[in-house]
Amino acid sequence: MIASLLIGLSVSMALAGPNPKANPADPDKVLKVAFPVPETGFDPVRVNDLYSNTITGVIFQSLLTYDWMAMPTRLVPNAAESMPVVSDDQTTFTFKVKKGLYFTPDDAFKGQRRELTAQDFVYTLLRHADPKNRSPQVSDFDDKILGFAESRKKAVASGRFDYDQKHPGMYATDRYTLVIKLIQPDRNFLTLLTNPFSGAMAREVVEKYGFEGIMANPVGTGPYILEKWVRGSKIILKANPEFPGFVWDFQAPPNNPVEIRIANQMQGRKMPQIGRVEVSIIEEPQSMWLAFSGKEIDAVAVPPSFIEKALTPKNDLLQSWVAQGVNMYRSVEPDIRYQFFNMRDPVIGGYTPEKIALRRAIIMGFDVDEEIRVIRKGQAVKAQQMVSPVVAGHDPNYKSIVKFSPLSANALLDQFGYKKDAKGYRNMPDGKPLVFTIYSSTSSIDRERDELWKKSMDRLGIRLKVKKDKFPEMLKQGKQCAIPSWSLGWTRSSEAEFVMKLLYSKTIGQNNYACFESAEYDAYFEQLKRLPDGPERTRVLHNMYRLMELNGVLGLSSTGIATRLSHQRLEGFRKHPLILGDWIYYDIQKP
Repeated sequence: MIASLLIGLSVSMALAGPNPKANPADPDKVLKVAFPVPETGFDPVRVNDLYSNTITGVIFQSLLTYDWMAMPTRLVPNAAESMPVVSDDQTTFTFKVKKGLYFTPDDAFKGQRRELTAQDFVYTLLRHADPKNRSPQVSDFDDKILGFAESRKKAVASGRFDYDQKHPGMYATDRYTLVIKLIQPDRNFLTLLTNPFSGAMAREVVEKYGFEGIMANPVGTGPYILEKWVRGSKIILKANPEFPGFVWDFQAPPNNPVEIRIANQMQGRKMPQIGRVEVSIIEEPQSMWLAFSGKEIDAVAVPPSFIEKALTPKNDLLQSWVAQGVNMYRSVEPDIRYQFFNMRDPVIGGYTPEKIALRRAIIMGFDVDEEIRVIRKGQAVKAQQMVSPVVAGHDPNYKSIVKFSPLSANALLDQFGYKKDAKGYRNMPDGKPLVFTIYSSTSSIDRERDELWKKSMDRLGIRLKVKKDKFPEMLKQGKQCAIPSWSLGWTRSSEAEFVMKLLYSKTIGQNNYACFESAEYDAYFEQLKRLPDGPERTRVLHNMYRLMELNGVLGLSSTGIATRLSHQRLEGFRKHPLILGDWIYYDIQKP
């Protein structure tokens, strides 16, 4: 082994450096964008927030991705040479990894050019199974990949994860051939392999930087390299010179003028073109809007509080922007916003009738229509179910039984012993003061929402306490079941299964911030994963929605309608419902 490494080193020294012609990106083409929420880090196995994943999505390469313009969405190869060969029983997937894909240079490689191999994907999947990493995706892989759960449980028992094991469900048969075996056929497994969390990592890099260090030292084979990171403030990426270029060649959906215009503009260009991406963290909507108005950033998802400065009452782009050459892209988002209620909280948690009544009353007392009108400025659709209208599995015929009704909410609280004191505030059934605590960020939007919650709880005679903290810190506390209630969003799920896992008991400590445990819900979730499309699957989804509503686990809010504006110098700008880190599909006009 040592001899072969020495030979490899001597050969690599004789090789030329990275091929500057591989990636056509121009370092003078700089894209400037902004995130409204701070990132948490760049270990794709451990992060699960949207903005961190947007960065890891351009640093690490997944086996598969989506066609940039196809609607409905269509899977296509990424780091794989082609779509996998699938066994007759639909449980074994064999991938061929593209040859000639290289990790960006790092000291961990000791001067060698390090090619991407099939084993790198095996290693990444094994990292998800390692309990030390507390991967948010454990629930996705546990009952899909053969032997995944067993290897994880063995590590829990022994206190050590074996990365050199011969795993039955994920292994390389040669340098470029990857085999993944499933427990049984699975309708959604391949979509998992499009996500940043499945992007290949090099074991040498992870072991060099360690558990915490890898968060700040991502090394992948994707189109961009992390050049600078000022936590919670600035992220600067530069083009990976080794990333192979491609030709922009996508077909726009018919009868869609906006998409057809973009396709006509971009067709035939060598990509990627953008050589540098500068990401600013701008939490205040006013600052975000001013940055776009002053051309300090090239594109913006218009903050709801500034929608009237962008659109007419009919949602057309204002002529003042049209005259500047600004382009608009509007879409219903694959997201759902909700207020979760922690089942383990001593005040609002629990499954006894009076605790359920308290949560249901709180949910009925909050006016979602007012939230959409005041905070979303009408740019949202009221949620009737957990699955967004543009996510597979959504049922337009389902209507929630939860209605805004302070009168009914007050009657429910009276019925279950939450009596009012002399000042008009309610006490717990045991006579102690009832104080409902929500967590919230320091952003202006959250401050507005806090005011709506105060107004809503005053109608019910419930004391409200608001705790402020930073988004990354709240994510950590939420995973520990330490937050009573918080408004969150879930976005970019390819299918209903990946939304409904938010209340699956096995995702407590991962994505189930409500820490909801229900054997009935879990049983339905298991059915959901196996059933084909049809009436029976729809019925199961309905039953899951009803359990969520009857237990008062989530207060559903809305699905956003996003208005994105881009300055004229940014060409090809659009948004895919599932792809993160889409900058390789854009171009910038040079000054």
